[in-house]
Amino acid sequence: MKIVVLVGGGHAHLHALAQFAKKPRKDIQLVLISPALHQYYSGMFSGFTEEVYGLDEIRIDLHQLAEKIGAAFYQDTICAIDPESRTLTGQYGEIYPYDAVSFDIGSQTDSPEALKKHISPIKPNYHFPDQLMKFRTSAAPVIVGGGASGVELAFSTHAWRMRRHFSDALLFSSGELLSAHGAAASRKLEAIARKKALSFFTNVKIEDIDETSVTASNGTSYPQSDVLWLTGPKSPALFERSDMPVDRAGFLAVSETLQSIRFPEVFGAGDCVSIDRYPGLAKNGVYAVRQGPVLWGNLLNFLDGNPLSAFVPQKRYVAILSTGGGEAFLTYGQWSMHGKLPWKLKQYIDKKFMKSYQAIYK
Repeated sequence: MKIVVLVGGGHAHLHALAQFAKKPRKDIQLVLISPALHQYYSGMFSGFTEEVYGLDEIRIDLHQLAEKIGAAFYQDTICAIDPESRTLTGQYGEIYPYDAVSFDIGSQTDSPEALKKHISPIKPNYHFPDQLMKFRTSAAPVIVGGGASGVELAFSTHAWRMRRHFSDALLFSSGELLSAHGAAASRKLEAIARKKALSFFTNVKIEDIDETSVTASNGTSYPQSDVLWLTGPKSPALFERSDMPVDRAGFLAVSETLQSIRFPEVFGAGDCVSIDRYPGLAKNGVYAVRQGPVLWGNLLNFLDGNPLSAFVPQKRYVAILSTGGGEAFLTYGQWSMHGKLPWKLKQYIDKKFMKSYQAIYK
């Protein structure tokens, strides 16, 4: 019997688990290892912040899911990979053998080392719900990062606080808001932020944080009681520590078949990998979801000695960001729209995604 180990419960691995539920293989022992019992869906964090969703609606019980489909589940953090002996080492020294292994463990927060003691830890994402509940009630909350995550949580926190007549949260961005989506989208989103009276600062960096304030590159200090740092992804230390092939930023280097460029029995997907043919590919849930079918198919093909398929990212995709108060901002390429319809579409997509996995074990 071949042992396939899935490390992490990210989007691509959830697809693999669902496929194994539909078509189990008696010649494969499937193993899932995760540091947490639940996998939280970041796409619903904004709705959770506004109390649109409860905790159980935004998470998948990995233990129950694995148990239901006949996979082994271990709550552990993998600290080392030995590709020569094909083993993994857990946090307390447990050894996990594999014939094929896949990593879908997400990324870390790229926050300055000197400022970390003043920043709320939010990754891995099972920290997020507790931090969000604390953050939204804080006296002077500050969000650093004008990308999708920072913008969405700023809007949702703002909406929640305004309904309770709390002071506003502050959003700081080193560039324009949502700059990765193009200048037109940035202008529209910033106009929406002004209309909703969200306090934001663009082209400003946070240079220092102390117990009560943040100091920006414009020379001004602003009060803070809690800081969420959402400026971009940082690679997990696991791969470099294990002498695995990585890109310049430390992400696991894989080919378009989602295999390690040196060790064909090692696979990866989602934010923790860098695909050699697409080094600049954005790290987001859209690509991670699309990688799921390729990853699972290639794991099976590798074990069976069959040719592997290539992952080809689509050039355009629909992105929907909550802007609070039952509205959302939808982009597709250069086209965008804002209002209640995109929010209803986002809710439909998110709920359908979650129920497709929750239904397996409920």
